[in-house]
Amino acid sequence: MKKLSIIKITVILSAIIFFNSCKDENKILPSSTGKAGEVVVVANANEWNGNIGETIRKILTESDTLLPQPEAKFSIINIPHRQFSNILKVHRNVVFIQIEKDKTECEISSKTDAYSSPQTVLYVVGADENQIVEALQKRANKITDIFEQAELERIKKGLKKVENSKLRKLVEDKYGYSMSFPQDYDLFGDKNEFMWLGLRTTKGTEGVFIYTYPYKDKAQLTPDSLIAKRNQVLQQYVLLDKEPQGSAYMTTTTYIEPSYNTLTINDDFFARIRGLWEVKNDFMGGPFVSYTTINKEKNMIITFDGFVYAPSRTKRDLLRHIEGIILTVIRNP
Repeated sequence: MKKLSIIKITVILSAIIFFNSCKDENKILPSSTGKAGEVVVVANANEWNGNIGETIRKILTESDTLLPQPEAKFSIINIPHRQFSNILKVHRNVVFIQIEKDKTECEISSKTDAYSSPQTVLYVVGADENQIVEALQKRANKITDIFEQAELERIKKGLKKVENSKLRKLVEDKYGYSMSFPQDYDLFGDKNEFMWLGLRTTKGTEGVFIYTYPYKDKAQLTPDSLIAKRNQVLQQYVLLDKEPQGSAYMTTTTYIEPSYNTLTINDDFFARIRGLWEVKNDFMGGPFVSYTTINKEKNMIITFDGFVYAPSRTKRDLLRHIEGIILTVIRNP
Protein backbone atom coordinates (compact mmCIF):
# COMPACT_ATOMS: atom_id res chain seq x y z
CA MET A 1 0.00 0.00 0.00
CA LYS A 2 1.21 3.50 -0.71
CA LYS A 3 2.21 5.58 2.24
CA LEU A 4 -0.76 7.71 3.27
CA SER A 5 -0.50 11.43 3.85
CA ILE A 6 -0.87 12.38 7.51
CA ILE A 7 -2.40 15.68 8.55
CA LYS A 8 -2.51 16.58 12.21
CA ILE A 9 -5.67 18.32 13.32
CA THR A 10 -6.53 19.21 16.90
CA VAL A 11 -10.12 19.91 17.86
CA ILE A 12 -12.31 19.84 14.79
CA LEU A 13 -13.88 23.15 15.70
CA SER A 14 -10.47 24.83 16.06
CA ALA A 15 -10.12 24.96 12.28
CA ILE A 16 -11.93 28.27 12.37
CA ILE A 17 -10.35 29.99 15.38
CA PHE A 18 -8.73 32.65 13.21
CA PHE A 19 -12.14 34.13 12.53
CA ASN A 20 -13.94 36.54 14.82
CA SER A 21 -17.39 35.17 15.49
CA CYS A 22 -20.33 36.61 17.34
CA LYS A 23 -23.96 35.73 17.82
CA ASP A 24 -26.89 37.55 19.35
CA GLU A 25 -28.73 34.82 21.23
CA ASN A 26 -31.85 36.97 21.59
CA LYS A 27 -32.48 37.56 17.90
CA ILE A 28 -35.34 35.73 16.23
CA LEU A 29 -34.08 34.91 12.76
CA PRO A 30 -35.71 33.30 9.72
CA SER A 31 -34.58 29.85 8.65
CA SER A 32 -31.73 29.86 6.20
CA THR A 33 -32.25 28.84 2.59
CA GLY A 34 -30.10 27.27 -0.11
CA LYS A 35 -29.02 23.82 -1.18
CA ALA A 36 -26.52 21.69 0.69
CA GLY A 37 -22.94 22.62 -0.21
CA GLU A 38 -23.97 25.89 -1.87
CA VAL A 39 -22.21 29.23 -1.25
CA VAL A 40 -23.35 32.69 -2.38
CA VAL A 41 -20.41 34.99 -3.20
CA VAL A 42 -21.34 38.68 -3.05
CA ALA A 43 -18.92 40.48 -5.38
CA ASN A 44 -19.31 43.03 -8.15
CA ALA A 45 -18.50 42.17 -11.76
CA ASN A 46 -15.01 43.73 -11.81
CA GLU A 47 -14.10 41.75 -8.68
CA TRP A 48 -15.74 38.50 -9.78
CA ASN A 49 -14.29 38.59 -13.30
CA GLY A 50 -10.81 39.47 -12.08
CA ASN A 51 -8.24 37.81 -9.84
CA ILE A 52 -10.45 37.95 -6.75
CA GLY A 53 -13.18 35.90 -8.40
CA GLU A 54 -10.64 33.51 -9.90
CA THR A 55 -9.11 32.94 -6.46
CA ILE A 56 -12.48 32.39 -4.77
CA ARG A 57 -13.52 29.91 -7.45
CA LYS A 58 -10.25 28.03 -7.14
CA ILE A 59 -10.63 27.76 -3.36
CA LEU A 60 -14.31 26.78 -3.15
CA THR A 61 -14.65 24.68 -6.31
CA GLU A 62 -11.42 22.73 -6.01
CA SER A 63 -12.08 19.13 -7.02
CA ASP A 64 -12.50 16.58 -4.27
CA THR A 65 -10.35 13.77 -5.63
CA LEU A 66 -11.48 11.30 -2.96
CA LEU A 67 -14.76 10.78 -4.79
CA PRO A 68 -15.25 8.32 -7.67
CA GLN A 69 -15.73 11.20 -10.08
CA PRO A 70 -14.11 14.48 -8.95
CA GLU A 71 -16.68 17.01 -7.73
CA ALA A 72 -16.28 20.59 -6.56
CA LYS A 73 -16.11 20.94 -2.79
CA PHE A 74 -18.84 23.59 -2.97
CA SER A 75 -21.28 24.95 -5.52
CA ILE A 76 -21.04 28.73 -5.86
CA ILE A 77 -23.38 31.49 -7.03
CA ASN A 78 -22.16 35.03 -7.71
CA ILE A 79 -24.40 37.96 -6.77
CA PRO A 80 -23.44 41.67 -7.25
CA HIS A 81 -23.78 43.86 -4.16
CA ARG A 82 -26.78 45.73 -5.53
CA GLN A 83 -28.68 42.46 -6.02
CA PHE A 84 -27.93 41.11 -2.56
CA SER A 85 -31.55 41.41 -1.46
CA ASN A 86 -33.29 40.24 1.72
CA ILE A 87 -34.16 36.99 -0.04
CA LEU A 88 -30.51 36.20 -0.71
CA LYS A 89 -29.32 37.44 2.67
CA VAL A 90 -30.87 34.41 4.35
CA HIS A 91 -28.78 31.94 2.34
CA ARG A 92 -27.00 29.31 4.45
CA ASN A 93 -23.45 30.20 3.28
CA VAL A 94 -22.31 33.66 2.17
CA VAL A 95 -18.94 35.17 1.21
CA PHE A 96 -19.02 38.97 1.20
CA ILE A 97 -16.23 40.69 -0.79
CA GLN A 98 -15.75 44.40 -0.03
CA ILE A 99 -13.10 46.86 -1.20
CA GLU A 100 -12.31 49.75 1.18
CA LYS A 101 -9.41 51.93 0.03
CA ASP A 102 -8.29 52.90 3.55
CA LYS A 103 -7.54 49.33 4.68
CA THR A 104 -3.90 48.72 5.56
CA GLU A 105 -4.41 44.96 5.43
CA CYS A 106 -7.14 42.58 4.35
CA GLU A 107 -9.48 41.53 7.15
CA ILE A 108 -11.23 38.15 7.01
CA SER A 109 -13.84 37.44 9.65
CA SER A 110 -16.90 35.26 10.04
CA LYS A 111 -20.26 35.65 11.69
CA THR A 112 -22.72 32.93 12.62
CA ASP A 113 -26.42 33.57 12.01
CA ALA A 114 -26.00 37.12 10.69
CA TYR A 115 -29.31 37.25 8.79
CA SER A 116 -30.79 33.76 9.26
CA SER A 117 -30.24 30.53 11.16
CA PRO A 118 -28.27 28.37 10.73
CA GLN A 119 -26.01 30.55 8.63
CA THR A 120 -22.31 31.26 8.14
CA VAL A 121 -21.16 34.54 6.60
CA LEU A 122 -17.53 35.20 5.67
CA TYR A 123 -16.49 38.85 5.32
CA VAL A 124 -13.44 39.67 3.20
CA VAL A 125 -12.53 43.37 3.30
CA GLY A 126 -9.39 44.79 1.72
CA ALA A 127 -7.96 47.89 0.07
CA ASP A 128 -7.46 46.44 -3.40
CA GLU A 129 -7.39 43.30 -5.51
CA ASN A 130 -3.83 42.28 -4.69
CA GLN A 131 -4.36 42.62 -0.95
CA ILE A 132 -7.54 40.53 -1.02
CA VAL A 133 -6.10 37.83 -3.30
CA GLU A 134 -3.02 37.44 -1.10
CA ALA A 135 -5.17 37.07 2.04
CA LEU A 136 -7.50 34.56 0.38
CA GLN A 137 -4.62 32.42 -0.83
CA LYS A 138 -3.00 32.46 2.60
CA ARG A 139 -6.20 31.32 4.31
CA ALA A 140 -7.55 29.02 1.60
CA ASN A 141 -7.67 25.86 3.71
CA LYS A 142 -9.27 27.63 6.66
CA ILE A 143 -11.93 29.14 4.41
CA THR A 144 -12.99 25.73 3.11
CA ASP A 145 -12.80 24.34 6.65
CA ILE A 146 -15.27 26.87 8.02
CA PHE A 147 -17.90 26.08 5.39
CA GLU A 148 -17.26 22.34 5.63
CA GLN A 149 -17.77 22.49 9.38
CA ALA A 150 -20.89 24.61 8.96
CA GLU A 151 -22.42 22.02 6.61
CA LEU A 152 -21.64 19.17 9.02
CA GLU A 153 -23.08 21.05 11.99
CA ARG A 154 -26.35 21.60 10.11
CA ILE A 155 -26.58 17.89 9.38
CA LYS A 156 -25.90 17.00 13.01
CA LYS A 157 -28.53 19.41 14.33
CA GLY A 158 -31.10 18.18 11.84
CA LEU A 159 -30.51 14.55 12.81
CA LYS A 160 -30.87 15.23 16.52
CA LYS A 161 -34.25 16.87 15.99
CA VAL A 162 -35.78 13.85 14.24
CA GLU A 163 -33.77 10.73 14.95
CA ASN A 164 -34.39 7.01 14.91
CA SER A 165 -34.57 6.32 18.64
CA LYS A 166 -34.73 2.54 18.11
CA LEU A 167 -31.38 2.45 16.33
CA ARG A 168 -29.86 4.84 18.84
CA LYS A 169 -30.76 2.42 21.64
CA LEU A 170 -29.36 -0.58 19.73
CA VAL A 171 -26.00 1.14 19.37
CA GLU A 172 -26.01 2.37 22.96
CA ASP A 173 -26.77 -1.08 24.35
CA LYS A 174 -24.12 -2.83 22.27
CA TYR A 175 -21.26 -0.34 22.18
CA GLY A 176 -21.87 2.28 24.86
CA TYR A 177 -21.97 5.12 22.31
CA SER A 178 -24.91 7.29 21.29
CA MET A 179 -25.51 8.20 17.64
CA SER A 180 -28.30 9.95 15.76
CA PHE A 181 -29.58 8.09 12.69
CA PRO A 182 -32.20 9.22 10.15
CA GLN A 183 -35.72 7.93 10.63
CA ASP A 184 -35.60 5.88 7.42
CA TYR A 185 -32.46 3.95 8.41
CA ASP A 186 -32.76 0.24 9.19
CA LEU A 187 -30.61 -2.42 10.82
CA PHE A 188 -29.03 -4.55 8.07
CA GLY A 189 -26.71 -6.67 10.15
CA ASP A 190 -25.78 -7.36 13.77
CA LYS A 191 -23.30 -10.15 14.36
CA ASN A 192 -20.50 -10.56 16.88
CA GLU A 193 -18.81 -7.16 17.24
CA PHE A 194 -20.12 -5.87 13.89
CA MET A 195 -23.25 -3.82 13.16
CA TRP A 196 -24.54 -2.42 9.85
CA LEU A 197 -27.14 0.36 9.76
CA GLY A 198 -28.29 2.08 6.61
CA LEU A 199 -30.73 2.88 3.85
CA ARG A 200 -31.49 1.18 0.53
CA THR A 201 -33.46 2.90 -2.22
CA THR A 202 -33.89 2.47 -5.96
CA LYS A 203 -31.09 5.05 -6.39
CA GLY A 204 -28.51 3.28 -4.26
CA THR A 205 -27.37 2.39 -0.77
CA GLU A 206 -25.73 4.22 2.10
CA GLY A 207 -24.86 3.12 5.57
CA VAL A 208 -22.64 3.02 8.62
CA PHE A 209 -20.63 0.02 9.80
CA ILE A 210 -19.68 -0.14 13.48
CA TYR A 211 -17.14 -2.66 14.68
CA THR A 212 -14.84 -3.19 17.66
CA TYR A 213 -11.73 -5.20 18.47
CA PRO A 214 -9.30 -5.40 21.41
CA TYR A 215 -6.88 -2.52 21.94
CA LYS A 216 -3.21 -3.48 22.25
CA ASP A 217 -1.14 -0.41 21.39
CA LYS A 218 -1.15 2.82 19.37
CA ALA A 219 0.37 1.05 16.38
CA GLN A 220 -3.16 -0.20 15.65
CA LEU A 221 -4.16 3.37 14.79
CA THR A 222 -1.66 3.86 11.97
CA PRO A 223 -3.14 4.23 8.46
CA ASP A 224 -1.94 0.84 7.25
CA SER A 225 -3.21 -0.97 10.35
CA LEU A 226 -6.63 0.68 10.22
CA ILE A 227 -7.14 -0.11 6.54
CA ALA A 228 -5.90 -3.68 6.96
CA LYS A 229 -8.43 -4.16 9.78
CA ARG A 230 -11.15 -2.50 7.72
CA ASN A 231 -10.55 -4.89 4.83
CA GLN A 232 -10.53 -7.89 7.16
CA VAL A 233 -13.87 -6.93 8.71
CA LEU A 234 -15.56 -6.07 5.41
CA GLN A 235 -14.42 -9.30 3.78
CA GLN A 236 -16.03 -11.19 6.65
CA TYR A 237 -19.33 -9.30 6.94
CA VAL A 238 -20.05 -7.30 3.74
CA LEU A 239 -20.50 -9.93 1.03
CA LEU A 240 -22.40 -10.08 -2.24
CA ASP A 241 -24.65 -13.03 -3.02
CA LYS A 242 -22.39 -14.44 -5.68
CA GLU A 243 -20.85 -17.81 -6.46
CA PRO A 244 -18.53 -19.07 -5.26
CA GLN A 245 -19.70 -17.94 -1.84
CA GLY A 246 -17.46 -15.28 -0.34
CA SER A 247 -15.79 -14.38 -3.64
CA ALA A 248 -17.33 -10.88 -3.86
CA TYR A 249 -16.85 -8.57 -0.88
CA MET A 250 -16.27 -4.91 -0.04
CA THR A 251 -12.68 -3.74 0.32
CA THR A 252 -10.62 -0.53 0.16
CA THR A 253 -9.48 0.74 -3.23
CA THR A 254 -5.69 0.94 -3.52
CA TYR A 255 -5.24 2.87 -6.78
CA ILE A 256 -6.23 6.18 -5.14
CA GLU A 257 -4.39 7.11 -1.95
CA PRO A 258 -6.73 7.58 1.03
CA SER A 259 -6.30 10.52 3.39
CA TYR A 260 -5.55 10.16 7.10
CA ASN A 261 -6.19 12.76 9.81
CA THR A 262 -6.12 12.79 13.58
CA LEU A 263 -8.55 14.95 15.53
CA THR A 264 -10.33 15.34 18.85
CA ILE A 265 -14.11 15.15 19.29
CA ASN A 266 -15.67 15.67 22.72
CA ASP A 267 -12.24 15.15 24.32
CA ASP A 268 -11.78 11.78 22.58
CA PHE A 269 -8.99 11.10 20.07
CA PHE A 270 -10.11 9.92 16.62
CA ALA A 271 -8.29 8.78 13.50
CA ARG A 272 -10.16 9.70 10.31
CA ILE A 273 -9.71 8.02 6.94
CA ARG A 274 -11.35 9.05 3.67
CA GLY A 275 -11.04 7.06 0.49
CA LEU A 276 -12.77 4.84 -2.03
CA TRP A 277 -14.20 1.35 -1.63
CA GLU A 278 -14.85 -1.31 -4.24
CA VAL A 279 -16.26 -4.82 -4.39
CA LYS A 280 -13.72 -7.51 -5.12
CA ASN A 281 -14.71 -9.51 -8.23
CA ASP A 282 -17.56 -7.12 -9.07
CA PHE A 283 -18.05 -3.60 -10.43
CA MET A 284 -19.53 -1.75 -7.45
CA GLY A 285 -17.73 1.10 -5.70
CA GLY A 286 -17.99 4.49 -4.05
CA PRO A 287 -16.58 6.78 -1.35
CA PHE A 288 -16.23 6.12 2.37
CA VAL A 289 -15.21 7.94 5.54
CA SER A 290 -14.26 6.26 8.81
CA TYR A 291 -13.63 7.47 12.35
CA THR A 292 -11.77 5.26 14.82
CA THR A 293 -11.19 5.82 18.54
CA ILE A 294 -10.02 3.98 21.65
CA ASN A 295 -12.35 3.19 24.54
CA LYS A 296 -9.75 2.87 27.28
CA GLU A 297 -12.29 1.85 29.92
CA LYS A 298 -13.26 -1.20 27.86
CA ASN A 299 -9.78 -1.62 26.37
CA MET A 300 -11.19 -1.71 22.85
CA ILE A 301 -10.95 0.07 19.52
CA ILE A 302 -14.21 1.12 17.87
CA THR A 303 -14.66 2.23 14.25
CA PHE A 304 -17.59 4.10 12.70
CA ASP A 305 -17.34 3.62 8.94
CA GLY A 306 -19.75 5.34 6.53
CA PHE A 307 -20.11 4.53 2.83
CA VAL A 308 -22.14 5.62 -0.19
CA TYR A 309 -23.19 3.62 -3.26
CA ALA A 310 -25.02 5.82 -5.76
CA PRO A 311 -23.95 4.93 -9.32
CA SER A 312 -26.14 7.50 -11.10
CA ARG A 313 -25.77 10.40 -8.65
CA THR A 314 -23.20 12.89 -7.45
CA LYS A 315 -21.81 11.85 -4.10
CA ARG A 316 -20.34 14.93 -2.41
CA ASP A 317 -23.41 15.78 -0.38
CA LEU A 318 -24.29 12.13 0.26
CA LEU A 319 -20.88 11.45 1.79
CA ARG A 320 -21.05 14.69 3.79
CA HIS A 321 -24.41 13.54 5.17
CA ILE A 322 -22.89 10.21 6.22
CA GLU A 323 -20.03 12.01 7.93
CA GLY A 324 -22.54 14.21 9.74
CA ILE A 325 -24.23 11.07 11.08
CA ILE A 326 -20.92 9.73 12.37
CA LEU A 327 -20.06 13.04 14.01
CA THR A 328 -23.13 12.83 16.25
CA VAL A 329 -21.34 10.05 18.16
CA ILE A 330 -20.98 10.54 21.92
CA ARG A 331 -19.37 8.10 24.32
CA ASN A 332 -21.74 7.42 27.18
CA PRO A 333 -20.38 7.79 30.74
